[in-house]
Amino acid sequence: MYIMKLILAIPAAGLLLSGTLQSLQQSAKGPASQPILTSTPEPIHMEAKPKMWTEKEYLYKGETIDLHFDMPHARYLGVVNPDGKFFYVVFPAENAVGNLKPYVTSEQFVHLNSLKINPQTFKADPYIYGIMENQPVFQKSGTYRFVLGENLHTHDESSVTIVHIQYVNIKRPAEHNTSIVSL
Repeated sequence: MYIMKLILAIPAAGLLLSGTLQSLQQSAKGPASQPILTSTPEPIHMEAKPKMWTEKEYLYKGETIDLHFDMPHARYLGVVNPDGKFFYVVFPAENAVGNLKPYVTSEQFVHLNSLKINPQTFKADPYIYGIMENQPVFQKSGTYRFVLGENLHTHDESSVTIVHIQYVNIKRPAEHNTSIVSL
């Protein structure tokens, strides 16, 4: 029994002694061996979300959309129609296949701070397998969402910028003349 206790006591004493020796070595080296913070830590880099906007919230048939962008901005632009169908508007030139062409290429787009779109003639890549030419986007009244980002294949809307446009597929009604005619 005594030998068994001795066998267990020797490793415990070794651990205790090695810990004491390490403490003595560190204190002998002095405070220079300890890390010293001389400045505040660097903030975590958060990439700013790309920004896009338009002055018109409502758009009628025959009017144009002017999308504006902060510089620099992302390389991709898409639009989702009221039925939830996605269209690629801006993408790299090398990704063009068949008659599927970007409205402007990503290479041109990154240098633009605005983009003018005429809904009556506007066509884009419907991103549907087997369709090899651009399709009309503005076909009916409803909310259209323009999406700007580096990755448009995401469910995380915090990584993209979205602008909502209410499109009305009729000409803007003329304002009524309410002036009073005196006789």
